[in-house]
Amino acid sequence: MQIVEGIYQLLTPFPQFTFEDARALRRQLQEHPRVTKGLPYVLPYMIRDRGETALVDCGWNTDSAYEALEVGMREHGSHPADIQRLVITHIHPDHYGMAGRLKRIADCEVVVHEKDAEIINTRYFAPKGLTESMSRFMQLNGVPEMDTPAMSQGSMNMLGNVAPVPPDTEVKGGERFTVGGFDFEIIWTPGHSPGHICLYEPNRKLLLTGDHILPTITPNVSIHTQTHGSPLGDYMRSLEKLADLDVEHVLPAHEFDTKELKKRILEIEHHHEERLDEMVRCVDAGGSTAWEVAGRVQWATGRLADFEPFMQRAAVGETLAHLEYLFEVGRVAKVMRGKQLYWLPI
Repeated sequence: MQIVEGIYQLLTPFPQFTFEDARALRRQLQEHPRVTKGLPYVLPYMIRDRGETALVDCGWNTDSAYEALEVGMREHGSHPADIQRLVITHIHPDHYGMAGRLKRIADCEVVVHEKDAEIINTRYFAPKGLTESMSRFMQLNGVPEMDTPAMSQGSMNMLGNVAPVPPDTEVKGGERFTVGGFDFEIIWTPGHSPGHICLYEPNRKLLLTGDHILPTITPNVSIHTQTHGSPLGDYMRSLEKLADLDVEHVLPAHEFDTKELKKRILEIEHHHEERLDEMVRCVDAGGSTAWEVAGRVQWATGRLADFEPFMQRAAVGETLAHLEYLFEVGRVAKVMRGKQLYWLPI
């Protein structure tokens, strides 16, 4: 789909969906916006102007995703071999998974923020240490011993759908790059991942938001063994960075494009304010682990006990991010009791 002349929204399916099903779901969501409970596809963006071609995000490394990318680029007069620069908003597998394949096909410049570049090796090339540290992390945060092994594996079963590659260029945020007549500014927006970036084109008032701002859902903002500090605090401050930009068209990596940046930022901030209040209510007077708090939270997709291990880990991580932010602003305290971390109301 053409957004403006020279920028095209493509679509690559998640491994469990066909290209045709994902396309149909995309049309349905555009016509009848609603909160989605799963992610059936990624929306990469091709920028093609004056003989130059760049791609923002790509999708999983599956044959069906690659074929979908090829079809989408062909519809707009291009091919994956034409890609000169591949910009990754963040290195989660649905955005970065095909990067190694595209590097082999096009020998393109792969661009990643330095904070995400730091964790590519331990996440994708040598993940054994990550699973071991995640197991200890789960125990620290109150996960019952019988559930820890499955949760520590998390997304490891997805690694077969990732073709990792080291970046050619690491960015910090603030850099600019051109594609033909387009002039993009890289904005560092940590939270969903340590090195998440958005791309702003002020002349056409476009903002490519990756997972940072989505039309109806909010990205998972978690604490885990590859995060530091307060990811939710980082995320909320990152929203503020974008609030005053002159934007007429928001281009996210999931769901559908929208024209309501400021309204959506206010909605996301309100969502997290409500969730923070809920987290405080879910902490016992005598203290609770993150696992206990996560089990009391009313998640949009159901109850913690019914989630798959990967989603349980995400829920515990998101709970921790909210608790750490509450600690940062002085609404809860934390204390070690034996080998477990407890949170207490103030």
